Amino acid sequence: MTKKVALLFPGQGSQYEGMGKDIINSNLEIANIYKKLDILTDMDTAQIILDAKKEDLSKTRYAQLAIFLDSVLLCYEFMNRYGEHIEVVSSTGLSLGEYSALCSSGVFDIEEGINLIKERGKIMETAASGKGGMLAVMKSDFETVSNIILEVKKENKGVIDICNLNSPAQIVVGGEFNLLEKFKEKCLESKIKSIIDLDVEGPFHTEVLKEASVEFAKILDKIQYKMPRYKVYSNYDAKEYLEIIEFSSKLQKQMYSPVYFEKIIRNMLEDGVNDFIEIGPGRTLKSFVKKIDRKANVYNIQNIEDIENYQL
Repeated sequence: MTKKVALLFPGQGSQYEGMGKDIINSNLEIANIYKKLDILTDMDTAQIILDAKKEDLSKTRYAQLAIFLDSVLLCYEFMNRYGEHIEVVSSTGLSLGEYSALCSSGVFDIEEGINLIKERGKIMETAASGKGGMLAVMKSDFETVSNIILEVKKENKGVIDICNLNSPAQIVVGGEFNLLEKFKEKCLESKIKSIIDLDVEGPFHTEVLKEASVEFAKILDKIQYKMPRYKVYSNYDAKEYLEIIEFSSKLQKQMYSPVYFEKIIRNMLEDGVNDFIEIGPGRTLKSFVKKIDRKANVYNIQNIEDIENYQL
């Protein structure tokens, strides 16, 4: 009997020092992909990803590519070992992780994915770096956070919006620095005490990136998409991809729109999935899923050792 599972892939911020070093040497095919990095990107980028130093991985253009590669190749190795014993019902990822989910499900190949993520990271870094930030609001609700944002917008010009609806315990807000400060002040007035500044280069998933998304759309339109082998949920609207034409459009909009991660997980639970596998660096998505449904089983695959220790 096969186990029905959903695959989850992390986004930017999950990177860590030395990430991916064990997967590089796991088999010849994976080693060859890393060897081609200098051709698919450039010598400097390839070396930075291979070295996986923390200070380099803090930069969007390197972090996104390193996380994507680590996640997709770990999934490749995991499915090689356990694919006959599990049935993947659905998949998604958080922001960048959606690309890992699409690649792993066969929508585009890894070389196309590397090119997409290389360009996405550069465009996002150029368009958003230094133009604002993001913060996580803990233990509040959508209505309260939305109302505070509306108040800030009424009193100030500029960009501030909800970026991620991750779980009942976390909503991420992004915007220009001065508006985020006003937002924090109003949160304190509303007795919201737990607010965490996120270590990102800019206000991703906000209108700041809308113009840049048009440039990225030209790259998205060049990909020869295929339909996935199983359900993949879009961050943009929390719905399953049903047609080829949707990929380019939704991925463009994802760049400047909120990520509906909590809603996606609830849709997966409605599909009958109770076993989730988070593949890639970090354990952030596990914490989100457990906040959404305590009864859900979530397994983490961060390295080769985790793959070896996985129990069916």
